[in-house]
Parts: sequence; structure tokens; C-alpha cells
Amino acid sequence: MSPDTVTVDAPAAWPAVLVPADRPRRAGADPRATGVVRGALAGPVPGDGTAAGDLLLACFAALLHRLTGQDLIALATADGITGYTVAEDSTTADLVTGGTSVTPTADAGTPPVAAVHGAGPQDVPPYELHLALDRQDDGWRAELRYDERLFTADSARRVLSHLRTLTANALQDPHTPVSRLALLTAEETHRVLTEWNDTAADLPHGTCLHTAFEERAAADPGAPAVVHEARIWSYGEINAAANRLAHRLQEAGVGPDVRVGLCLERSATLLAAVLGILKAGGAYVPLDPDYPTQRLTTMLEGTSCAVVVTDRLRATVLPAPSPGTERLVVLADRLLDGTAPELADQPETDPGRTAGPDDLCYVIHTSGSTGLPKPIALRHRGVVNNLADLNSRYTVSPRDRVLALSSPSFDMSVYEFLGITAAGGTVVVPDADRAKDVAYWAQLFAQHDVTVWNSAPALLELLTEHLEHTGSAALGRLRLVMLGGDWVPVSLPDRVRALAPDVRFIVLGGATEASIHSTLYEVVETDPTWTSIPYGRPMANQRAYVLDDAAQPIPPGVVGELHLAGTGLARGYLERPDLTAERFLEWSHGDVRDRLYRTGDLARWRPDGVLELLGRKDFQVKLHGLRVELGEIEAVLRAHPAVREAVVTAREDAAGGRHLVGHAVAHPGTAPRPDELRAHLAKALPSYMVPSAVLVLDELPLNVNGKLDRKAVGALAVTSDEPGAGQAPTEAPVGAWEEYIAAVWQDILRIESVGRDDDFFALGGDSMSALRCLTRIGNGLRWPDLFRHPTVRGLAAHLTAAGCTPPHA
Repeated sequence: MSPDTVTVDAPAAWPAVLVPADRPRRAGADPRATGVVRGALAGPVPGDGTAAGDLLLACFAALLHRLTGQDLIALATADGITGYTVAEDSTTADLVTGGTSVTPTADAGTPPVAAVHGAGPQDVPPYELHLALDRQDDGWRAELRYDERLFTADSARRVLSHLRTLTANALQDPHTPVSRLALLTAEETHRVLTEWNDTAADLPHGTCLHTAFEERAAADPGAPAVVHEARIWSYGEINAAANRLAHRLQEAGVGPDVRVGLCLERSATLLAAVLGILKAGGAYVPLDPDYPTQRLTTMLEGTSCAVVVTDRLRATVLPAPSPGTERLVVLADRLLDGTAPELADQPETDPGRTAGPDDLCYVIHTSGSTGLPKPIALRHRGVVNNLADLNSRYTVSPRDRVLALSSPSFDMSVYEFLGITAAGGTVVVPDADRAKDVAYWAQLFAQHDVTVWNSAPALLELLTEHLEHTGSAALGRLRLVMLGGDWVPVSLPDRVRALAPDVRFIVLGGATEASIHSTLYEVVETDPTWTSIPYGRPMANQRAYVLDDAAQPIPPGVVGELHLAGTGLARGYLERPDLTAERFLEWSHGDVRDRLYRTGDLARWRPDGVLELLGRKDFQVKLHGLRVELGEIEAVLRAHPAVREAVVTAREDAAGGRHLVGHAVAHPGTAPRPDELRAHLAKALPSYMVPSAVLVLDELPLNVNGKLDRKAVGALAVTSDEPGAGQAPTEAPVGAWEEYIAAVWQDILRIESVGRDDDFFALGGDSMSALRCLTRIGNGLRWPDLFRHPTVRGLAAHLTAAGCTPPHA
């Protein structure tokens, strides 16, 4: 590097260049490049020895930028430390002229990556990576030394291969931006784009979602389809009820792509209603009656539902249609026994083919960053492919039974009701008033020989905790676990196997936009070095691509954005063409062309073709398996008349759980109370999206560029208004029940003290910690009891009046 190639306004701090490693870096371990790989780098390079060498060093800096995503690249060189600033449109020629000498600060130390001209050193370089470039008669040779504690020899060879490819590409066209230079050889490109996506399978995805159920009902009408409230409903009974509803809906004009609202609790009636809507040719739109009226209105109007199937109780909470419009309400209270007045005279025969595999089957809403829920339009073909893949891969049969715990608004419920029955199995549905009782789940497992578990990880973790605590053998028949929708704790597979030794433990990944699941990984054994369970490989007829910001495929080990493709891809967002165009795109690279969904997830390929998920690219988070756009909550919070600015963050508590915290800046002269702001949020958002605390701030922290500093917001000190902080008890618990309840809350919420009038939810309790309370307290405590009696004093009085005794007594 020439000493005069110095730029002005160089960055004040140069971060260490940390190339993605095969093994974790250990604190305090000094780097030692003991391994070595060698290879030819490039043919003739323009310029004399120094100029050509400088160009090759710039190419190495460009490669490091592409491998790390860092814009500031500092290398130890023969001239000291040389820094390169890589902008979006930088070329390698720009890097040559823009290299700057860097003065190391006392705390920065020596960069972990070095590069020099000439033969490599004779001793062991004190770097993670050390590149020596040596000019010979036939071109340039490269020697890359590497720290064998961090990198394998194969990884080091790949780095040299990427450098060779990038350099050749840069020499061919010096004006190509660094972001567009190729890293992969033709063979490597074929591997990551084609070989690892060779998932074609002959599955029956050319049918509709209800077809398999009809075939099962015709073949064995007496087989058990649903167990609910001490009653077994057969395939024939469910099919007949669904047909009566289907004929009624067709009379009302329901057909292909017509949306029908569905507002029912989990039950045999729910399955019949879903099948009835599908048989009529329509697409169902699940509506949770616990959602605020404002959100239900948005969901109904945004999907143009002209019909709603519900029952008398829930019909009272559904919003009325807009003035000048009509919405037919079909009551399904007596759908199963055939005595519902408007359904009793309808035929019980299958209505025949109505919709096709590319018509809509359901529309599920997820959180949206604009403040509006996003309606995702799914096709029969994609969902049928997903269910058929799981059933065939894991030989699900009429002998299998699954416990239905997922909300109809969560797409994992599709497998519980339609996936298991497509294989002739049985759905076991908990009674509504005990659906959140973990001890009751264990009872159902033992009573009904449940063999398949399908849920978000948090629910299985709750059941596992309960069984570990009680020593129950309820999982004796469990043979298959399928978890999706959220991160799976690395310890969970082994804990479940201790209770069910023969279980197959499957981790599923993907997005609602790609028909439930897109990737899977079977955990045969856990690796003690894992920080998370691998995301897996693409499922049958589905594909996955990891691309950089320029939509280029990137090498294994390098972090990029995960894109999904294949049979499972949704049409897009219903009647939201702008949003669809933003997230769904037509893409090509060389001979590979595909329609992609941009997930916003950060991921990387392992060298063996297994995906690893690393987090979110945007501000979306997962809470208990539910996808939450922080921007949607922020939009609602800013809509409060007293709020000028708002930010929402997701924080981890001491137990590793996540909760939401809102931060609001008020307009001058106003001082909204935190509880007032939470009440405002609760009117527009479902409970899982309402922050457990809202902080009212004078200003939001900004970074040096005057932009919002989200990291600083998330690091604001915990106050007494936030979960986990605790509050000084107004009065100590009195009596055995109050003392026991307070002790349970302290343990679950990780707080030091609980007073007898403290509110469980004000202390930071949420739906998951409430379920843990039910398990620990026992005594027949029901989910609604904790909400009706949220203080220690109130809950103790309720349990005492019910004649219950504290467990330790």
C-alpha cells in the first residue's frame, strides 16, 4: 500500500474484521494462524508489482466486506494498518485509491486479518487469517494461513476460491461495484441454487384441502375424526355436517375465492365448518373473538367477507358491517346434529368439485408494520403439498392422534384439523374451559393415547416442565413431535426424549406466506456447541435461497436474507398489491429463475447444505410463536392524541423469555399515564401485542447521525413500571395460600418480592407465565380465574372459597 493513499475524514473507529468461523471464538484466546492452504490466484494483473499488489489487496478487502457485511475493513499490512471504506457503489479501483493508513487505538489492538506482498512468513502469524500474495512468472500465487481453532481447511480453501473468483470478475470489468462481483464458481453456484434445492417429489398437491377428508369419510365413515367433550365424532358425521353447511353457503353465493369469516372455538364444529366452507369453494378467514372490535372490523372489511360462520355467543361480539353493506351470518350452534333451522333441510351429499388447487383455501392475518394486519392469501395446492409431505415423510396413519392446541388464527392449526385427518387420524380437542390447563393436557395424552404433538415450542416446554415436576408418564405413546413458529430451546429435544424415548423430534421453519412450513430438521442428537437448533433443509417441492442485498447468492457460512420459493408460495397479500410487490418478487441468477418471498430472516448455509437461522433483518419479532411487527404497535401508540413519538422494543427477562416494552414521548403540555396508553393499545390490538409496560420519556435517544438509536432505547434502565422490576409490597402476604401464591409468582416472574395486593400482570406476567402459574398452583385453577383474580389476596380468597388447599399443606 502506497503511503500517500490516504483519505480525509477517515472513520474514528475501525471494528475488527470477523470472518464467519466454523467454531466459536473464545474470549481471551490470542489468534494463531497455524494452518495453511495455497493456490493460484489470478493471471496477469495490470500495473507494476506494487500497483498490481495493491489491486489484489483491494480485492481481498472487497471479499472481506462481502463475507462479513462490514463496511469498514481494517487489515494489518506491511505498512501498518490499512483501512478500506466500502460504499454501496464502490469498485475495487475505488478501494485502491481510497485506502487509508489507520492509527490503532489503545483498545483496538491488532486487526485479526492481515495481508502482505511477497512470500509468507516462516513463523506462525498472530492473526485469524493471514494472506500472502507472491508474484511469479505465470501469475500470482496466494498462501492463506488460518487459525485452526476457528476454521477448517475446507473453509480456508473456499476463502481462496472466492478471492480467485472475485478477482477474476473484477479484472474483467473494473467498473463493476463490489456488491455485484461474483464470489461463487459455476460449480458452487449450481450447488447452492440447484443441488440443495433438489426437492421435487410426487405428492398429491393437485387436489383441494378438503378432498382427502371426503375420501376418508367415504372409505371408513365410522372412523373417529374428533374427540371432544367426552364425545367421539366420526368421519361420516363430520362430513355430513360439512356438506349441509356447504350447500347453504353455495345458496348464499359462496364459490371459488369468496371469503367466509369463521369465528368459532376449537371443536368438532370448527372442523365441520372449515370443511363446509372449503367444500362450497370458498376460503375461510379465521376471526378470534378475543380480538378488539377495531381489529375484527379491519379483518372483515379487508377481506370483503360477505358471510360469517359463527355461533350465537360469538355473533354478539362481531362488528356490524359498514353502512350500506350486508353480511350474512350463518349460525353453527347445532351444525353437527343437523337440527340447525337453516341447515336441517340441506343435502348431506358431497357438493362435487367447486374450487381448484390454485384457488384460495384460507386467508390468515399476521401483524403488519403499517399498523394494519396483513391478509395472506393461501392456495389449496401449497397447503396440500405441505400436509402431504409431513404425513408421508413421517408415516402418519389412522392410528395417530394429535392434541389440538393451536388457535385457528395460527396456521399450525391447519395440520391439527386438516393434516391429521387427511391421513385418517383423530383430533383430540381440549374442553374450552380447560384449554389452557397444562395438567389437563397431560390427562388427555394418557386418556386418548395421543401420538403426535404439533405446536409452537413454548407449549411443549410448558408440558415438559409439568411432567418433569410431577413425574407423570403421560407421553408414553408419543412418537412424533413437530414444532414450528418460533425458536426451539436447544435443551428441549433431550428433555422430551427423557419422557418419550422413542419420539422423533422435528423442527419446522418457514412463513405463513409459504403455506405453514418450508424447511425441516430432525434432531437426532443435540450438539453441545449449538447456540440454536439448525433450520434444516427445504421440504418437498419447496426451495430456499440465501441472498445478499444485491440479490446475489452467497457462499456457505456467510449471512444473508432467506428467500423462500416453490409450491407453497402464497398468491400474496389479499387486495394489497403494493405490499405483495414489496415481499414477493420474480428473480433470476444465470439459468435459475424463480418467484421468491423475502422473509426478512437472516440465515446462512452450512457447508453440508443445512440452513441456520440467525435472527431478523427488520424489526419483526416472534413472541410465543406469534409474529409481531413492532411497527404496527408503534403506529397504534402514536395514534394516541397525547403521543408525539413512540418506539416498541422486545426485551429478554432473566428466564430468557421475551416481553414487549413501549416507549412514548408526549406532546408538550401533556402527560399521559402508562396505564392509559396500555388501555389505548388494548382497544386496537390483540392481547399478545399489548406491551406489558409503557415508559413515558422526555425524548427518544438518537445516534450521532440524528437517527433513532434502537439499541439505546432497548438498553434503558428497568423501572418499576416495567416487568421484572417488582414493586415495594404494600402489605406482606398473609396465610398459607397467599404465601404460596407469592412464592410461585416470585419464582416464575424472577422478582424479589410480591405483596398481597400486587397484580400478576402489572408485575410482568403474560400468557406463557400465566400458564406456568396454572401448572404450579394446580387445585383445578382455570385460565379465567387468574384474570378475574389477578392479585395475591384475590386469588387466595377465590381458592379458599373453592375449598382448595395449598400444595405444600
